[in-house]
Amino acid sequence: MTQGVVAMATAEIVGDGLRVRFARWEQLAVRRDEITVPLARIETAEQIGNPLARTRGGRIGILVSGVFKVGVWGIGTGTRQLVSVRRSGPALRVVFDGGKYRELLLSLPDAAELAEAIKARA
Repeated sequence: MTQGVVAMATAEIVGDGLRVRFARWEQLAVRRDEITVPLARIETAEQIGNPLARTRGGRIGILVSGVFKVGVWGIGTGTRQLVSVRRSGPALRVVFDGGKYRELLLSLPDAAELAEAIKARA
């Protein structure tokens, strides 16, 4: 880990799924250590800017205004988002059908490459 940078979620394609692993401190907010979304269920995968502004609705999680958000957003909206984002750097947005969540928002250094790999395989 780079000094001064807090570890956050990681994501990779493993077999036929997108596996997201949450840092130990994030696990309290997201209430899980990882999630795997089958590639066949993914509708959209894209790199996005300003991920802090992409959350909506009520939340269960951690928010440091203007810095980072980690947890579940979208409570009361019908679209639950599993979120691990910070203000700087690229982010990945994944929309998928079914399950407890409908969307993933993740700050990842390789967001663009991962989005393209998901599109190629989904």
